[in-house]
This record gives sequence, C-alpha cells and structure tokens, in this order.
Amino acid sequence: MLVETPNHLARLFPRPEENEMIPIQFIDMQEKLVGWSPQLKHSVYVDDFKDTEKLKRVREVTLLKVYNWILDGESLIELSDMEKDQFEEIMDTFIKHGGEILFTRKWIRGRLVNYFMLDTNSISKTIITKRSLDEILGH
Repeated sequence: MLVETPNHLARLFPRPEENEMIPIQFIDMQEKLVGWSPQLKHSVYVDDFKDTEKLKRVREVTLLKVYNWILDGESLIELSDMEKDQFEEIMDTFIKHGGEILFTRKWIRGRLVNYFMLDTNSISKTIITKRSLDEILGH
C-alpha cells in the first residue's frame, strides 16, 4: 500500500509544517546572494554582487542542496546562520554514527525555522529504492 505524500513536501523548495518530516541526504552547501526580482516576481540566487543590480532586498544566505526522498529528486533549503550551525551539528553526528537525517520546521522564539534531526533507529516510512546517490543524480 502506497502512502499519499503531501504535495508541499515534494518540491524544489519544500516547506514542511511543524512535525512533518522529510528524509534527506546531503549533497552540497553554498554561500549565495539572493534578492527579489520585480520583473520575474520571485527570488533569484546569484554568485556575484555585480549581478544584484536589478534585485531588491539583497542578502547573503546559505543554500543547502539535498536529495529529498519524498520528491525522489533534489531540493534546496535556504538556511540562516543559526539553521546552518544546527545542520552542521547534525551532519557531524551523522558522519560519526550514521542514521537518517530528517528535515522539518519548528517554532523557535515565535518563528517557524528550518530544523534538522538525526534518527538512528527508525526505518524510513518512504519507499526507497536501493540506489547509490551518484546513480540517482546521473553522474
């Protein structure tokens, strides 16, 4: 029996509700500049400050690229400095002890923030086909 997955979890930029979990696999982390493009009516990520000329509300962010097992593809998660530090702690523990990294969001000081957990005991509720990450990403 296949469990129906909420659509908002299977996206390029997933936004889980509090206590909704997305099993993820780390791919890459990059520092980016992001700003709002009035012409495109969405945020645009760039590498160089000279490319921000037509953007509004430009700021530096960490962009985390992960394999989203619910999407069965790549997702991006924008991290604040606090969220980046919290992810790095979970990643260090994952490297030492293994397990499954779970992405959710949690209310902290009146705000819903990205939050990561490491589950070393559970078997994923998502149907996962045994493949290498290199094979999945087509490298």
